[in-house]
Amino acid sequence: MPRFATFTDFSFDISPPFPTESDFLMKLLLSLSLLSLLASCTSNNTRPTAELPCRAAPATNRGLGYVSQGVGQVGTTLIDITDDTSNYGGKVADRQGRDYSNITFNAARRGDDVVYREANRYTDLTMDTVDDGADFSARAIGRYPAVVSGVAKRGLFSTRKVYQSSLISYGDAVTDGYWGFWNVFRPQDPKPYMVGSLNDLHGGHAMPGSSWHCRLPELPVEPVVQAAGKNPYTVSK
Repeated sequence: MPRFATFTDFSFDISPPFPTESDFLMKLLLSLSLLSLLASCTSNNTRPTAELPCRAAPATNRGLGYVSQGVGQVGTTLIDITDDTSNYGGKVADRQGRDYSNITFNAARRGDDVVYREANRYTDLTMDTVDDGADFSARAIGRYPAVVSGVAKRGLFSTRKVYQSSLISYGDAVTDGYWGFWNVFRPQDPKPYMVGSLNDLHGGHAMPGSSWHCRLPELPVEPVVQAAGKNPYTVSK
């Protein structure tokens, strides 16, 4: 102990009689139960436990009601904390998820729009180039072969003039010269009496000409079977 001690140095730690509320409730219930037992023992009732359901049970229930009320409050508080915490987490997760999903899909849509636009642009450029090439090719194909065919046509027409003129001149020379010479010796048209001796040598076969007097052969005629309501010459089996 120091030389100069004060009053506070001699203080003592005194613990409270009831550390917690639960200890207070349990001791209260125990006291009530003991009082009920003592009252029943001092009475003239021959049944000492008869007062338990009448007096001790309500007192016990009142005492335990504080305990159940505290337990219920604790359970309610825990459920409230769980509900509010989950609601908080759900709202935050839902909002953030929707925000980032919107950001992702917005970027994807814009990227798709860029790809679609550029694809159409370069596709149009390619097809326009192909169309221009096709137009130029069609123009050239329609012009230059026509030049060649026109030259060939005019050349053939010129050749035809010379060739036909040569043929006409040749025909006139043959007709006037060669056939004119042989027409001097051409006999008259034959008469029926000039070929009468040939009929005697003919064996009965038909020969053309009205001046032949031989017997014509008889041709067999097959009867035509006419179907009812049908043309016999067009009907088919």
